[in-house]
Amino acid sequence: MLSLTRETIAGMGRHDIEEIVLKQVDNDAALVRDKLLARRLGDLSHEERCAWVRFIMSLRIRDPQIVSGLIADSDQELRRSLREDHDEYGALADGEDPASLEGWTERHFPGLTENFGLSFFHELLNDDKVGNKLLRLKWWVFDVSPASACLRLGDRPAIFFGGIDDPNLAVALPISPAHLFIATRGPALETGLPRTAPKDLVSRVNDATVRQAARYVYGRDARSLRFITNRRGTGSLAR
Repeated sequence: MLSLTRETIAGMGRHDIEEIVLKQVDNDAALVRDKLLARRLGDLSHEERCAWVRFIMSLRIRDPQIVSGLIADSDQELRRSLREDHDEYGALADGEDPASLEGWTERHFPGLTENFGLSFFHELLNDDKVGNKLLRLKWWVFDVSPASACLRLGDRPAIFFGGIDDPNLAVALPISPAHLFIATRGPALETGLPRTAPKDLVSRVNDATVRQAARYVYGRDARSLRFITNRRGTGSLAR
């Protein structure tokens, strides 16, 4: 889904997004996750917090549905823009140039138009407007092992309870079957969250995980299958 349609387009390799950009994002996040599991949230540097935010943002935008929309919308917008510049292009073109700016672009940068949206992927990962809002949230890591059930993980693992500007925003991400990362905004959550029973945290996060998953939800035991089936049916189960 994140691979270009040609081997090279405007200097970018077919698999650069996955093999260079996202590989670095995931490797940096793995180091942060190790610290979170070791109860070292307070030891995170600013760079490590930024790496974790970038990882959370990547989980949102690497969703196949979002990627498809980004590619389609950017393709249409670029073609529209190229058509609007037709008169200006016509005044500059000579007899050997293609009849349209769209044709000229395809001749000199083959595949650029159809892959234009992917060229913005790196910028979306580093969107300061969204990233700074996530950095300013209060961060927590909860050990939910006292709960009878374990956390499930879906193919859309980052759960946003509310929009990015919601005064009571909460962002949840399971980082192990028994550990939950949460980032929150607002005094109500800051006061109430530490008092929430682990079983209630697990129940609410698991419910949201299953309901927002596109195809797959992962659990450790047969109880996970029953939990998922009750909410989605039998078509998208994985153990």
